[in-house]
Amino acid sequence: MEMFEYIDFMNQPYDIFYTDNVNSPLHWHYYSEILFIISGSVRIICNNREATLQTGDLCYFYPLQLHSVLPDMTCTSPVNYAVIKFNIQTLNIPQSYLQTMYYLFVHRTSEEDFCIIAHDNNTFSSIVNSIVAEYESSAQMHMLAVQADICRLLIALARKTETKKRQSCQGSEHNMSFYHILEYIDSHSAEPLEVQDLARLCHMSYSHFAKLFRENYGRSCKEYIKYIRLNKALDLLVNSDLDIDYIAQETGFYDSSHFIRQYKNWRGITPKQERKFIVS
Repeated sequence: MEMFEYIDFMNQPYDIFYTDNVNSPLHWHYYSEILFIISGSVRIICNNREATLQTGDLCYFYPLQLHSVLPDMTCTSPVNYAVIKFNIQTLNIPQSYLQTMYYLFVHRTSEEDFCIIAHDNNTFSSIVNSIVAEYESSAQMHMLAVQADICRLLIALARKTETKKRQSCQGSEHNMSFYHILEYIDSHSAEPLEVQDLARLCHMSYSHFAKLFRENYGRSCKEYIKYIRLNKALDLLVNSDLDIDYIAQETGFYDSSHFIRQYKNWRGITPKQERKFIVS
């Protein structure tokens, strides 16, 4: 089962809508996701922990967290909630606040690897409704308004929840939760990566790690590493004029021959053909 959810943030920086869907299967993605319950209630599962969201509750899923939305069998009211998906990197956060925002809304520790849940019906409702209305409008600079309102929402969430100081992520690689391993792979994909070393970082045996990875992410760890490298290579092919040898080196392939072979197996065309196709 494919659990990775993809959004092309170059063409669609946000995905924002109201929904009554209570059957969102277990999935993960690189962007942040906010749910705000307008009416009714739903169950959420996040990294094997469960909670119920009631009317007025707001839930923030971190990037790379496994999560799902399920029916609350005790709910007798119609369910309606807002979904706001965004890449925090697109918010243009001022430099002086970047570290604080990273600690609050990107970085997790193995002990804290659960979504953020808060309740403030009036404050959250007002900002969320503004975000959805602006996103659906065609008013001048409406996407700038969306960006500003998402920042307002994150500020309100930060003020509403406990802001205890999080440990720096430096040095945390030696005490890594299994659910942080995608983040690690993404940031180290240009380097040599061996599955047994990743298992060791998670304090697991190779066989247990490999089994758990396939069960959670729908493909082997080795396949996933190759998938990430190829997607990064595709991005460089499409959005830069870097030569093939450099792209192969920057994305973690042994050499350009290895890169070209893997790329053709994946896309059915060579990197050079890919670039010509995009240009034409």
